[in-house]
Amino acid sequence: MPGRDFVIGNVTDVIDDETLNITVDRTSEEKRHESGGSENIRIRRIWLTDIVWMTGVSTRSQIEKMLKGKRILCSIRAQEQGGKIVADVHLI
Repeated sequence: MPGRDFVIGNVTDVIDDETLNITVDRTSEEKRHESGGSENIRIRRIWLTDIVWMTGVSTRSQIEKMLKGKRILCSIRAQEQGGKIVADVHLI
């Protein structure tokens, strides 16, 4: 993904209806994030093949069924003051 910062990893926990925790196993060339560590991701959108889920539409349990234990790519859109990443989440 040239020009776009990203993080790839496995979803270890769904904290609430808009926040995931992942174990990072690959990052973009900027390497802003440590591989092998964990990262909290605030979901901007969830992309499941052709279907797009917006935050606020799904409950924590629905997101957990869709993503927990799955490998995802997070296209980073912003980073909050506390360091939490805001990203579009793609199931891979």
